[in-house]
Amino acid sequence: MKNRLRTLCCLALAPPLLATGCGGGDARGDGELVLSVWDDGRKEGSFDVAAREFEKANAGVTVTVKKTPFDQHLQALRRQLATGRAPDVALTVLGYGESGTARALADKGLLADLSAASWAGGIPKDYRSVVGDGSKVYGLPIDTMAIGVLAPKGTPVPKTFSEVLSRCREAAAGGKAAFAMAGHEDSKMPHIVGFALAASTVFADDPGHAAKRLANQATFAGTAGWAKAVERFGQMKDARCFAEGVAGTTREAAARSLGEGKAQMVVAPTVTLPLWQAAAPKTTFTMFPFPGDDDPARVRVPAGPSSGLVVPAKAGAPALAKRFVDHYAAHRVRYTALDDAVPAIPEGPDARRVPAYAAALEPYLRDGRTSPIMDQHWPNPELITLFDSGLVKILNGRTGPADVLRPMDAAWTSKAP
Repeated sequence: MKNRLRTLCCLALAPPLLATGCGGGDARGDGELVLSVWDDGRKEGSFDVAAREFEKANAGVTVTVKKTPFDQHLQALRRQLATGRAPDVALTVLGYGESGTARALADKGLLADLSAASWAGGIPKDYRSVVGDGSKVYGLPIDTMAIGVLAPKGTPVPKTFSEVLSRCREAAAGGKAAFAMAGHEDSKMPHIVGFALAASTVFADDPGHAAKRLANQATFAGTAGWAKAVERFGQMKDARCFAEGVAGTTREAAARSLGEGKAQMVVAPTVTLPLWQAAAPKTTFTMFPFPGDDDPARVRVPAGPSSGLVVPAKAGAPALAKRFVDHYAAHRVRYTALDDAVPAIPEGPDARRVPAYAAALEPYLRDGRTSPIMDQHWPNPELITLFDSGLVKILNGRTGPADVLRPMDAAWTSKAP
C-alpha cells in the first residue's frame, strides 16, 4: 500500500513540513503546478509518471510533486487549505473519516467543484456520496478498496460465521491464531473486522443504513445489526480467533505472525497487501469474502473508492489544476496499474473492480452484494477512534455492544467538525 489505509493516525505536523510541504503559498509563475501527495515509498509512482506526461503534453508547464508521509499528509493538507497555503492538486482519502478527507474538506468550503468534468458522470452511483454532496463533485476517485480475508493460497475458505468460529477453535488448539490481529493504539485493525461483520448484519438488512445515519434517522445503539456485529466480534474473541495479548500488538507484529505462520489469515483491505506481503515475500496470497453470517446469501463485502484527487478552492492555478485532474482521469487505468490498484471509475462494464488476487470478491461487487466503507460516512473523526477503542476493550474482556455503540451515538455529528 502504498500506505493508503486512510485510518492510520495523523501525527503532529513537524515544523520542517510547514516550510517545505505547502504549495499555494509559494510564489510561482504561470504554468507552474504543485501536486501534493503522500509518499508511498516508491522511487517513481503513478503521480510522478502523470506529472511528467502532463508536462510533455502541455508545453511550458512545470509540475512539482511534493510528497509527505501518509500519517502527516492529511493533517498537513487541512492546515494548508485552511490557511491559504494550498497546493493546486492534492491526493486525499475520500468520504469522511478524518479531518483531511474529501467530504470533511468540502463541508468547510475548502474544495473546488469538479462537477463539470467529463469524467464526473462516470462515477459509479454507489461512490458518489463519498466524492460529493449529491449536487456537486469534489474529487476524482482514483482507486478502489474492498475488505476481505487475506490468506496464503490454498487456505481452506470458511463459508459461514459458525465455520469461522470452528476454525478459530481448531487453530487455537494447535497453538496458532486463525486471524492475525493488532489492538495497539493506532493499529486500526479491530474496526476492519468490525466493518466486515457489520456488512453482513447491518447492511444485509438495510442497504441504505449509511444514508439514514447521516440524516439522523438511525443510531448505532438502536440498530440491531450493529449490536449483532459487535456481539460477534466478542464471539470471535471468545473462540480464540486472535492470539493472546493482541490488545497490545502492533500491525507490524501482526504481519510477522502471518508471515511466520503463527496466524493463518487476516481480515484486511485490499490496499494493505504490501504490508502483509513484506512479512511473507515468498507467499502467494489470495482474498475471499469474510462470512459475517451463517446464511451465505446475507454475506456482504465492504467496498468503495479509497483515494482521490481534489482541487483546493484557493489553488494558485485552478484552471491548470483541473486540466491535470482531467489528464489523470483519461489515463486512470494505466496510472492505477502502476500502483497495483484498480481504477474507481471502471473502464467499462466488464472491467475488474478488485485486484486479481481478490478475484473471489468480484462477483459480490458486480452483483451489488456490498456495503460501504463505513467510516467514509461518519463525519466526526472521533467516531472511528471510539469504535476501535471499544473493540479493543472487548479484546480485553471489559465491555459489551452497548458500551461500544452508545459513545459513538453521543459523539455523532452530521457535518464534519
